[in-house]
Parts: sequence; C-alpha cells; structure tokens
Amino acid sequence: MKRVNRILRRMPDHYKTWDKTSVIYNFLLAFGWRLEEAQRDLFRIMRSHWVDTAFGRDLDKLASIFMLKRRPGETDSAFRRRIKRAILDYKGGGTVATILSAVRTLLELPEDYPIEIIENPLQSFREEFEVRTGDSWVMSSRGVEDSVPKIELQVLGPRVVNPTILNLTTGESVGFKGVLKENDVLEFSEDGLYLNGLDVTDKLVGSKKFILYRRKCEIRYYEELEKKIGVFDQALFDESIFAIGISKVRLIFTWEAKLPATFKLRLPKRVVERQGVSLDEIYNVVNFVKAAGVRAIIELKEGGEYG
Repeated sequence: MKRVNRILRRMPDHYKTWDKTSVIYNFLLAFGWRLEEAQRDLFRIMRSHWVDTAFGRDLDKLASIFMLKRRPGETDSAFRRRIKRAILDYKGGGTVATILSAVRTLLELPEDYPIEIIENPLQSFREEFEVRTGDSWVMSSRGVEDSVPKIELQVLGPRVVNPTILNLTTGESVGFKGVLKENDVLEFSEDGLYLNGLDVTDKLVGSKKFILYRRKCEIRYYEELEKKIGVFDQALFDESIFAIGISKVRLIFTWEAKLPATFKLRLPKRVVERQGVSLDEIYNVVNFVKAAGVRAIIELKEGGEYG
C-alpha cells in the first residue's frame, strides 16, 4: 500500500483520488498493487541468489550447485551453515583465515569477531623411568624447540654414589657429587640442584642444565659403581659389585614444549552454548578445512559476548 498511497498523493485534487468509489481511485489502486507485487517478486529473486537470504526451495536450489541435499528435518539455518562450509571448501582451505571464517560461520559470528588461535601451543610432558646404572633410553623434547626439563631422581635402593645423567648423542651430562640414601630425592632444575628440598648446587657436576633436544637422543643413567660392576670371567674378588646389589632409582622428567604441526582454537563457551553447537561439530568443521597432517585443539573459555 505504500507505493499506492504515494501515487495517490501525487494526483491533482480535482481527480478526487480521495473518493474510494471513484473510477480513477480504483484504477490507480489496481495499478499500484501490480507494481508492488512486481517489486516483491524482484526482491524475492534477488534474495534467492544469496545463501544468507534464500530460504526453503530457493536454498535447496543453491545447495544443489555444491551437490548438497537437505537432511531430513534440517532447518534453513542449519542447512545454510553446511552450504557455507561447502563454499569455503571450494574456495580452498588450510589457511588461518579460512579456518577462522569457517568457525565464525558455524557460530553465526560477525566477520570481525575476534577468535584466539595459537600456533604451536605449549603442552606439558612427563616421562618416568626406573633404572639402574648403565641403563639407557631414547628421548626428545617432542616440540619444535629444545626444552630444559626438571629432573627428579628418587633413590629406591639402599645407596647411590655420584649419580649422573648422560646424553650419549651429544656428550653432555649433569650429575651430583656425593652419596644418596634410600628415599632421598634429588631435583635438577634451571634454578639449581636440590636434595630433599635443600640447595646443594655446589655439588652439581657437568652442565648447569640438562637439555632435551628436538631430535631423538640416547640418554644413559650411571653412577660411580659402574666401574666396579663385575663381569663374568673378569671380576676381581673383594673388588667387584654384582647387579643384584645395585640400587634402583626412579627418574621423572617434566617439561613444556611447543607442539609441532598443531594449533589451538580458544572459543567463547557462552557463545558456543547459545548457538547449540557441540564440540564434535566444531571439530568436524575445523578438520574439514585445515591442512592435512595438522592437529587441531579446541578449547572453550569463559566469557565472550557480542552484540
């Protein structure tokens, strides 16, 4: 009626367009209605060409371009999100911008909504070994950089003399000069060396800190007694010590490393819950567009509102 009223207001008064029984009024009314219907049809056609404004059968036709079909009971809103994900895939994925765009689309967030993405996030690691002198194993930092671990040595046997941890690959070592008794706890850290909580850094031997390298290295634990361990047909009576009497120690390595080929997405928990999107659905979207071989970690954080 807005268009009809505008036409009627523009007519001269002597046409009596204010008289609803007049011929000119009814003619202009019919003419104006046809114009408004044509305009609505034009707008409907324009809306049907855009995923954000199309609905019903028009949305189904747009989806068919990307070989998509509506699932049973799927709403226009949910179907619209799937179509947008398909468009992103056709455009090519794998970049940070594409991943962020896909997540914003899924959560129906503005294009400029800030989403925190952390490349090569830090992760804590812990490895534990029960060893005797001479035992060795292979370790690495598991990250994109070298790391300095905290090493805790717990004495499980009666006595340990001059315990040392040696990197056989690089020749670097860190150790303690002295005697440890059963249940003693020795801690190597970047701050120094501690025995049962007391600072004994003056008894530190070798490197000031033990480094876990990116590449795999062979690590060995040994102590002073290693030189006196008896070997068959070579042992000397009253001088050699046999394995049955050698103390065991527990070595606990804890460190942090930046994960290779990994990124973390931190999303506002409140927004995710409000949109009714599950964590699995977010993972599916991210895994769909990210590069092959790259690991995604998704974390929900408190807060985060918009609008």
